[in-house]
Formats: sequence, C-alpha cells, structure tokens
Amino acid sequence: MEFNLNNLVSNRFDRHLLKRGREYDYVWCGLDIDIHRHEDFYELFILACGDFYHYHNGEERLITKNTVFFFKPGESHGLRRALPQNSHFSFFGTENFFKRFFEENFILQNAFKTKNYLSAELTDVEYDYIYRLANLLSGKENEYQKVSLLLYSIISMLMLYDESSKEDTTNRYVLDCVEKMNDYTYLTTKIKDIYSYYPVAQCTLSKDFKAYTGMTLIQYQKKQKLAYAAQLLENTKCQITEIAEILEIDSFSHFLRIFKEEYGVSPKEYRKKKKKQ
Repeated sequence: MEFNLNNLVSNRFDRHLLKRGREYDYVWCGLDIDIHRHEDFYELFILACGDFYHYHNGEERLITKNTVFFFKPGESHGLRRALPQNSHFSFFGTENFFKRFFEENFILQNAFKTKNYLSAELTDVEYDYIYRLANLLSGKENEYQKVSLLLYSIISMLMLYDESSKEDTTNRYVLDCVEKMNDYTYLTTKIKDIYSYYPVAQCTLSKDFKAYTGMTLIQYQKKQKLAYAAQLLENTKCQITEIAEILEIDSFSHFLRIFKEEYGVSPKEYRKKKKKQ
C-alpha cells in the first residue's frame, strides 16, 4: 500500500468526536491510517508495536516502537504498516480542551511556542511508564485525572527531549568544529564554507563557538594558522615565504605582522630562538 495524497481525509476524528459530543477521545489501533489533517484538533500518538511508515507534512520516514508524536491543529500525517503486527495509541482533543489543559498546567504552555509538533523516541523505561498510563484510561473512573496525568507526562518528556536535543546537537557541532580547527583540517578553509558544513544556522554556530572557545571562528583559525607556522619554523627547513603561502595568508608582510603580534618576535627570530634551545 502506498500513501494516496489525493485522498487526504480532513477532520476525520473531528467529526467522530463531535458526533459523540466529546472534547477528547483515544483509541488503540493496528491499522493503516489515511493521511488526514485536524483543522481544529490536537493529536498525540505513540507507536506501541512494530514499524510504521509515517507520512508527515510531505515527508515519509520509517518509525519504530517507542516513537511519540504530538501535533498542533493543521498538521497532516498518516501511517502504513511496515510489518503485519503493529499497534499504536492515539489521543485527540479539541482546541478548547487543550486550551484549558495548558491553562491548568501552565508549565507546559510553551510546548508549541515555536513548533507545530513535538516528537521523540522514548527509552524503554519511559515508554513502559507511558504505556501503563495509557492503559489505565480503559477504566472510566477518574478519567480526566488519568488523561491529565498522561498528557502532562508525555508533553513534559517531549519538551525535555526537545531542549536536550537542541543543546546536544549544537554542542556536537561546536566540538567537531573545534577538533577540526585543532588538527588543522580547517587551516585554510574559508569561514563561509565551514558554516556550510553544519546543519545549524550560521548565527547559532557562531554564537555557540564563541561561547565555548572565547573566540570567533576567524580569530580561532588565525591562532591555529600561526601555531602551525610556528611548528614549521621549528621543525622544518621551509622558507618563511613558503610558510606564508602554505597558510594562504594574503601577503607576506601581513604574515610577518600577525606572527609578531602573536609571538612577540618575527618568524626569523622565532626560528633562531628555537634552534638555540
């Protein structure tokens, strides 16, 4: 079965809820789900068993057990089974229901501040906890309290995963950039090209790099160029003009000036000094 984009079902569950006069509902399901959009409804689903192909806003990817998605109104998605044995849990509610829920749980009000959906792959321990909460809903006593606990737990986890992933991702890119600067991989690479190597905004990488190193990318690259020049002066017989060319420094006079600013002596004096040591 392939997704049929021409048959997008709009407000499928919306009509279902309105018919029953409810503001929220939930269901366990193991079937393929047509691509649909809830214009006025939120939807949360948890993949409980097997693998699904998940279609979301024009993109399709394979998702596995423990994956959780929580959508704002207006998002479109669908599921088709990758294996015969699959199941997922879906919870959907009106905008009015979630407005009250977020007012009651103000700490979660910024969950969708800059996003249309939240998602994460939970650990087995986290998933087991959520699975138990979802199954408790089958008992009708204190249903709203159980629903509130389930939603609070899931949204809290998703928000924590979202913040953690942004921090970890950024740090990983900064550390990689610093490592490549230190091993001279980026010794003569243009700064604009370095930015293009990482899937984060240029301003974000620039800000986080400076926060981590205390220097801009340009300043750090310059420092590493001069450190490499010092190594060549000490350990090779390269001509000073050759070293300037290797480092792709604009002019020889510029190289002489910035080297002296960094080490307090000219390249020639630096070489003589190291030979005497």
